[in-house]
Amino acid sequence: RFGRGLLMDHGHESHRVRQVKDARETRQGRYSAWLKKAKSRDACFKLQGHVMRYFTIDFDAHIIFYSHSVLQKKVSPPIPFMDIRGAEELPLPMKHGKRTTALNFGFVLHTKLRSFELYTSSNSDAAEWAFALNVAMLMGKLKCLERMKVLQDGQEHLPTDAEKEEEEEEALKQVEEAAARLQDDAKRKAEELRLLQIQLRAKDEVAAFRKEEEEAAKKKKQEQAAAEQKQVLEKQAEDLQMLQLQLLIQEEELTARKEEEEKAAQKKEAAAQKKQEEEASARRKQQAAKDLPTFEPSVLVEALAVLLASEVVESNGNGATAEWKEIQRLEEIQRARNSKQPGTKHEATCLNLPLVVVPGAAVNV
Repeated sequence: RFGRGLLMDHGHESHRVRQVKDARETRQGRYSAWLKKAKSRDACFKLQGHVMRYFTIDFDAHIIFYSHSVLQKKVSPPIPFMDIRGAEELPLPMKHGKRTTALNFGFVLHTKLRSFELYTSSNSDAAEWAFALNVAMLMGKLKCLERMKVLQDGQEHLPTDAEKEEEEEEALKQVEEAAARLQDDAKRKAEELRLLQIQLRAKDEVAAFRKEEEEAAKKKKQEQAAAEQKQVLEKQAEDLQMLQLQLLIQEEELTARKEEEEKAAQKKEAAAQKKQEEEASARRKQQAAKDLPTFEPSVLVEALAVLLASEVVESNGNGATAEWKEIQRLEEIQRARNSKQPGTKHEATCLNLPLVVVPGAAVNV
């Protein structure tokens, strides 16, 4: 009988040995399992301050008890089915980001003396425990009614087999009705759990969709910022290119202006040099003019006459040859005379001057 529903203890993690039939469903024999028992009522909500106990429900002996190990060498005082006041499931645990403990689906067992807040590994198992405990409560009430009826009738002997069968059928009918109600409640809670899971999945999907939208918006914003930055960089590159072009044009203008200034400076220098040369030439002419000997007016007149005579001779050609020869003869005589007895300064100066003989005029020697 202890073998039914036996749990293997591995570090407070229960591994249930599945049976062909569960005593909580057949309401015959025993069912045992590890449950987490809260130490106080506050611990029920805080999920702190709990201990692991090995609970057993015995439908044949109509009792519930728990122990510290599977061997059940030391057990708690048994709780008769008649002392059970009912059982109910606790609200479903809140979903947390971190992994919660395995035994966090609870139910409460109310007895005549105290209440037990217990936790199991799944919501369905908690519903089965609550259902089995409520059935045990009904079985205890039926047994209590039987005893009261026996006392009231004053019967000291046991009821007949027919009465027992009738009472058992009636009790079984009531238990089945209660079981049906409990099953309906379990189905309703299972449906609520399914709907809650659907809502949680929908919330998760909505959160994931919103996260995707936020990431897409963030990515789009980053792309827009990158495009704007690219446009700014391109504009800056164009401005830099225009600035370089302007600098090149200014450099060319400066070069042309410098060349023009150099040409103007060269022209100015050439003009100044030419002016200096002209001034030097004028100074040389003035100095030469100053260095020339001073002639009397008569000498200048004679020189002018000589020039005129040369022009006349050139113009007369061969017709004045005889006269020209005569003039040469007279010049030679004059030179010879001057070489023997030089005269005054004026005469020495004029020795080399040719005699002017005007055709048709007398020549005095």
